[in-house]
Amino acid sequence: MSSALADVERALLRPGARDVTGLAAAVPGQFARLAEELAAAGRAGSRVGLVTGVHIAWAPVPAAETDGPVGTAVLAAALAVLGAEPVVLTDEPCAQVTAACLEVLGAGRPEVLPVAADEGRVRARVAALGLSHLVAVERLGPAADGRVLTMRGVDVTGSTAPLHAAFALPGLVTGAVGDGGNEIGMGNVPADVVAACIAHGDRIACRVPVDALVVAGTSNWGCSGLVAGLARLAPRHRNALVALLDPRVDARVLGAATAAGAIDGVTGVPGLSVDGIPATGYADLLTDLSALARA
Repeated sequence: MSSALADVERALLRPGARDVTGLAAAVPGQFARLAEELAAAGRAGSRVGLVTGVHIAWAPVPAAETDGPVGTAVLAAALAVLGAEPVVLTDEPCAQVTAACLEVLGAGRPEVLPVAADEGRVRARVAALGLSHLVAVERLGPAADGRVLTMRGVDVTGSTAPLHAAFALPGLVTGAVGDGGNEIGMGNVPADVVAACIAHGDRIACRVPVDALVVAGTSNWGCSGLVAGLARLAPRHRNALVALLDPRVDARVLGAATAAGAIDGVTGVPGLSVDGIPATGYADLLTDLSALARA
């Protein structure tokens, strides 16, 4: 891994709702691998699928969370800058928030699957899209017992479409961004490591693997880190990519998510925050990533 990409990866380990350094230590080099794969997809003009959306069913007013759709919109816009064609997928409970985030950046409309879709329908729908890559961003997947659980151990299998099934399709390069151990891609981390690092980790650990996993303090930050990495790998597009790391862009997309009904996944209430951290509390991280992108 180049030193510049290593610096970006280290910056992403700033704690969000929890310390993620133990998870990240289990997947060395995978940040660089995913960044390089996405840069290659841009050069080839490929279609890249991005899967996101977590429905916070335990909240006073259940809704999609702010972490995931915001970062996905930024990453989708970055892929379009590079020449790839992003295709964002989500399910019905997260569709309105995801669509609002994409609209801010002109990144299209999401493909929406019903919660009731079975795994076969998911695989058929995704296979028909002609994707080269499929990347999950803060998208929960099943634990060893097949159930989908939140960080609190709440079972949300019944309100989560099985989008994880698409990651078993042959021929796809797969990736993921996560911060809690229960997301698609955390199958790359040994189950005992998740159990040691994360509360309820022995129960909630997702066992769906991917080719390359990015671990970050929040998944939105992981997407921003990938954008910074892409700026290093595609210098011809650096200015346009760095522009997506402006804290004001994040504030606009987060504001649109909140206006569409999104809530903070840690507090369970609406507001301009991600995993309990106000947008003003991590603006400096985005500024630091911009500097690393130009280094």
